[in-house]
Amino acid sequence: MLKIKMFIIFLFSIILIVWFYTKTLNFRLNLYLINNNVNVGIATLKDKDLVVVNNKKYPLLSVFKYFVAIKVLKYIDQKHISLDTKITINQNMLDMQTHSPMIKDYKNYPFDITLAQLLEYMISQSDNNACDILIDYSGGINELEKFIHELGFNDIIIKVNEKDMNSDIYNQYLNTSTPKDIVLMMKRVKDNNILSSSSFAFLENIMLKISTGENKIKAGLPKNIKIYHKTGSGSRTPKGLKIADNDAGYVRLPNGDLYYIAIMIKDSPLSDDENSKIISDISKIVYQYFCINKN
Repeated sequence: MLKIKMFIIFLFSIILIVWFYTKTLNFRLNLYLINNNVNVGIATLKDKDLVVVNNKKYPLLSVFKYFVAIKVLKYIDQKHISLDTKITINQNMLDMQTHSPMIKDYKNYPFDITLAQLLEYMISQSDNNACDILIDYSGGINELEKFIHELGFNDIIIKVNEKDMNSDIYNQYLNTSTPKDIVLMMKRVKDNNILSSSSFAFLENIMLKISTGENKIKAGLPKNIKIYHKTGSGSRTPKGLKIADNDAGYVRLPNGDLYYIAIMIKDSPLSDDENSKIISDISKIVYQYFCINKN
């Protein structure tokens, strides 16, 4: 009789554990991914609640421009340089074949442009020329990686700029991070006064105004919800695989709370729209979970 009681208690405990697990965000994300045969990495962070699915290294693509922005803003904070400072852009500084809304707006050379404008082009419109100019301005690609490592994120690897990535698509695999490191770094930058208050407010403003990737994380959110983020999108290999489709940032809930989220897709055979739909679906799952579980 005792053995039967012990077995019933054991069975009930297992059922209870499974029931609780089915209520977790980790379960909901893994359940969704069962039906999607794509290499997807996810990290979410709210307060101290970190959830990670497939925390492997993924190509960053233009998500790395967030790191560039942090480095540039830290540089001008330390040097007491104004965001209104102008630099002169000569045509030989530009790649005319890359994604660059800036060169459509400035057609006469040389031209002067402020650091604030360059940062906004790079983040809000994902301008590749603005990115490389700002990398050089703040010390180069090696200094960028060193800066990130000094912040404590040694597993984030930055080896190439946009020109390098566009000259050989396989270079797009060289800048990498885990989803976990991205959300942890974004939280650290926000919470630990890495930047001056004015520089951080400027960064948030241009992240809020991003025009790329409207069908990614943002598409999974209600229209009135603010998201501060940076997207990334890679080329396709000769086999038709999309090197990367990414989105990472943080979302403000209706009650004022924040959560951080990074979704990264690697080597996907799906169309761009299908990749974006996966990201938006995951975004919706995460948002709804945090709305229901407010504490």
